[in-house]
Amino acid sequence: MRRIAKSFQSLVLGLVLGLMFGACTPREGQDPNSLIVAIGAEPNTLDPRFATDAYGMRISALLFSSLVRIDSDLKVVGDAAESWSFKDLVYSFQLRPGLTFANGRPLKKEDILFSFEQYRAPSSPFASSLEAIEKVRVDHLNSEDPSSPLVVHIHLKEFSAKLLTADLPVVRLLPRAEILKEGSQFSRQLMGTGPFVLDRQSSNEIVLRSRQDHPYLNPSYERLVFKIIRDDFTRFQRTLKGEVDIAQAEIPLARVNDFVQRPERFEVHKYPGLSMSYILVNLRDPLLGKAEVRKAIAQALNRGEIIQYRLEGLASEATSLLTPGNPFFASELRNPPFNPSQAREAFERLGLQSHELTLKTSNNQAAVGNARVLAQQLTEAGLNLRLQSFEWGTFYGDVVKGQFQLALMRWVGVLDPDIYRLAFHSSERPPGRNRGSYENPKLDQLLEKGLSIEDLEQRISHYYKVQRIVHEDLAIIPLWYDQQVAVVNRRVQNFKPAQTGDYFPFVFVSKN
Repeated sequence: MRRIAKSFQSLVLGLVLGLMFGACTPREGQDPNSLIVAIGAEPNTLDPRFATDAYGMRISALLFSSLVRIDSDLKVVGDAAESWSFKDLVYSFQLRPGLTFANGRPLKKEDILFSFEQYRAPSSPFASSLEAIEKVRVDHLNSEDPSSPLVVHIHLKEFSAKLLTADLPVVRLLPRAEILKEGSQFSRQLMGTGPFVLDRQSSNEIVLRSRQDHPYLNPSYERLVFKIIRDDFTRFQRTLKGEVDIAQAEIPLARVNDFVQRPERFEVHKYPGLSMSYILVNLRDPLLGKAEVRKAIAQALNRGEIIQYRLEGLASEATSLLTPGNPFFASELRNPPFNPSQAREAFERLGLQSHELTLKTSNNQAAVGNARVLAQQLTEAGLNLRLQSFEWGTFYGDVVKGQFQLALMRWVGVLDPDIYRLAFHSSERPPGRNRGSYENPKLDQLLEKGLSIEDLEQRISHYYKVQRIVHEDLAIIPLWYDQQVAVVNRRVQNFKPAQTGDYFPFVFVSKN
């Protein structure tokens, strides 16, 4: 009886400890058939035709193929295309054999033509990026053999230096018949030619199922699960406990050392990123439309202090949308020096104390923390400023609609300097991606000309001028370049982070 009682006590004690420390049930991340990835917000949509936020674009790229993509080393590589050539303003892409959609249906000529029609439609957020295309033609490699690989011919009106690096990677191959049949419901039943298919989606997680029938990409695990963990501290805790396999650019910088100090359990990747944080300025606002006001705001910001103490030194001061490692980066640009007294004088001279301005941000804890410091610096310099934070969808919706004065934002994954056309050309004002409604006819001309420059050195010199104009006008207020940090549990093997921040490296990892 004593032995039975003792065993019973041990069982009870084990259950109690298990409940306290989560040891009584296997942790989610320990499932070898599922790769668990933490993300901080729910994507606006996963439909690649409409996904413009970073989460939506990165996840949809796993469901749908493009002709080409940008790899971890920022090189253009084939995705659906096996090879390509360029001659007389025509790109020809030979597709890989055996491409099928997730329902097993082969990719057809009409699917490719339909895909380009969708992305070139006036209502598409990507239409302006494809204006250089005159027409698209699709043939079989052997015209007498309908089973031979497809070849996509893209005829250009004029040379486009960014077609391969910036434009074609966002054009996903879509299933024409299924989209026409499902209509708006297709966004809930997504399927493409990528290595994963959407299994289920909720406000807390997105589950992708790997396609073992894919002709050239076969993940070694069954499920890729994106856990939507909005709270920074909760995301940190769950990663530390081993419930998450990969947290890419999702761990608060102040918590990174908690993982660095546990090398037996975690591998911490620190690497240059392509993201740039800035304050978006609504130039339609009568106050913020004045260059003097924007200069005073820039002078009131102590970026160095924020980088050192708030960002743990894992950032550097930004001057351009392009990052320092980019060959087009204009290194001579300098921000107005930190001078709160001059900023205060300007705010007083312009009468800003009697006008309240708002700075909007998402309710992501790191974003809110950064915004609070920025708001404090501006307030100390005499600006009458109110901080507002919103759930990501609401915040992003307000920015898209132009319902803001100042907003804390980031450009993510910037490679080609044509990003300046998307961000600042007058034709891209809302509903386009020129969210601040910047207008400058001289800049418009430069941005249009930049698309057709073939010589690399000439193109670099040209975009130095572009960056200088935007910087001097303070069309946005640059803050810092974020160094990227990915925390990876040691049970994950072969992870190589992408400088673009995309999720394609997840395809190639394995898990013990």
